[in-house]
Amino acid sequence: MKSKRRRVNNYNDDAQGEAILPPEMFCEVLARLPVESILRFRSVCKSWCRMIQSPFFISLQLGVTKNKPCRFIVQSQREIDMSSLYLVDIEDLKAREIQLEKIKCRTRLKFKLPALGVRCFCDGLLCMASEKRLDPVCICNPITKESVILPLSRSKAHLVRHKLAFGFDQSSGKYKVIRDYRTSSNKHLSKFQIITLGESSWRQLNAPQNLCTSDWDAAVFWNGSLHWIIDDKTIEEPILAFDLSSETFYTIPFHRLCFSHECYELQVLGASLTIVEHNSHMIKIWEVAGNKAKGFSANCREEHDTYVCWNKYFFYKTISQPSHKSFMLQVCITDNNNVKKDWFTRFVPEKVRYFHQDIHGLPDHFNTAHFKPSFVSPNALLSVQSQLPVLKSS
Repeated sequence: MKSKRRRVNNYNDDAQGEAILPPEMFCEVLARLPVESILRFRSVCKSWCRMIQSPFFISLQLGVTKNKPCRFIVQSQREIDMSSLYLVDIEDLKAREIQLEKIKCRTRLKFKLPALGVRCFCDGLLCMASEKRLDPVCICNPITKESVILPLSRSKAHLVRHKLAFGFDQSSGKYKVIRDYRTSSNKHLSKFQIITLGESSWRQLNAPQNLCTSDWDAAVFWNGSLHWIIDDKTIEEPILAFDLSSETFYTIPFHRLCFSHECYELQVLGASLTIVEHNSHMIKIWEVAGNKAKGFSANCREEHDTYVCWNKYFFYKTISQPSHKSFMLQVCITDNNNVKKDWFTRFVPEKVRYFHQDIHGLPDHFNTAHFKPSFVSPNALLSVQSQLPVLKSS
């Protein structure tokens, strides 16, 4: 208790009047409020602002957030309309616009943040980058409106694909970013690099030979490792995993009955790593069990008829499973002019019903990332500062 008091007793030096609650109890209450309310409380007085920005409160609020329902970050897929993010609360059917040009960036980098797309997320931080260039890679907190640019790779390679994965290494207490890219000189081979936030340069990783990860989905962080679907129908262990602690790759077996990589997506539904299989009108949920030491297995947890004949012009992605009785889907339809339209819908297999989620203000065609708001500061994570990068605008 004394250590907690020492952490917070300097936050009430300029508060008016006597505190009704002990400081540590006040932090506990404040951390459980919606993030929008906490943002407003930062303006009450300097002591409240310092408390909300303190490592103690940030850690406390982050722990509370992990037990709350996930929100979504939505960004338009059209390059001319990528200037804003949308924080979606699917329970309340609300979306709050966050303009990227208002996010501060500690860099002399001569570029505009809206030129980058959201690639992955971890602990309230977004990892943003271009699909066709290695540089720049930005870590951004859209709630605190802070962002930093990671050290540049200085590579001039022509890319055909650039994806990122982001996770927290529990053993070191540090965040790590892994990039997965393919060059025009070898379009069917994935290359990997890693950087720990605070390091001054990227490091090359030795991945298993001749592997190419799927373009369909981003990597999934689960149980201390990042996971990708391998785009090779002949391989018997089609899930590639990377242990953030040991920084080693390994694979997970799964018997694929459908050979199109678009038939499968990796998700964390509940607390489990799952493989969602789409096969015409059917949806199957496979749950991965086990560990590296004892081996892995995938068992079919549930199977449902969607009563819709999905195809390449009318398809869906499983976004989340709000309860064991329903799935949140992002549906996309392509019209005769090749114009795409996205929307959210809740599918309830037991009732064989779809409930359209009427959320105003979203772009017509968008990407979705899971998101749990936090006050983790990107600036504070870069404990080892290299010279700020400079890059000419494109």
